[in-house]
Amino acid sequence: MKILFICHANICRSFMAQEIMRSQLPQAQVYSRGLYADPAFHIPAKVSNFLASHQIHPAPHVSTQLKEDDLAQADFIFCMEQQHLDLLSDRYAQYSQKMWLLSDFAFEKEKDIEDPIDLEGTAFIKQAQLLYKTTEACAKRLSHHTTPL
Repeated sequence: MKILFICHANICRSFMAQEIMRSQLPQAQVYSRGLYADPAFHIPAKVSNFLASHQIHPAPHVSTQLKEDDLAQADFIFCMEQQHLDLLSDRYAQYSQKMWLLSDFAFEKEKDIEDPIDLEGTAFIKQAQLLYKTTEACAKRLSHHTTPL
């Protein structure tokens, strides 16, 4: 199973979801991309610290721009925000049947996972914890499926 997470810059939400999912479903091939990623962008320390607090210690990561081939290879594509999902569904309609809003797949609740990159302290932790719980619920649902829904 190939799982793709997409967000804005690929240094916070999609990267965290990738690493959380890898810890939950180690047999899956999990990767992440950004709509506006740039290799010059770096993972903030608060993201690494949050993951470490959950015993997740990822390898070094390079912010990576989404390419059509990434969508073609994925079995499941998860977007953090409805606007990302809408953009990709319009631009790459041929892959729309495997695209989901992460919270909708996890909880059948259409809710954006807001970008916590500019948040600090408790506000960041709260939003990161929401992403953790949503990704964890997604992993539980995926563990029952071997093919796209």
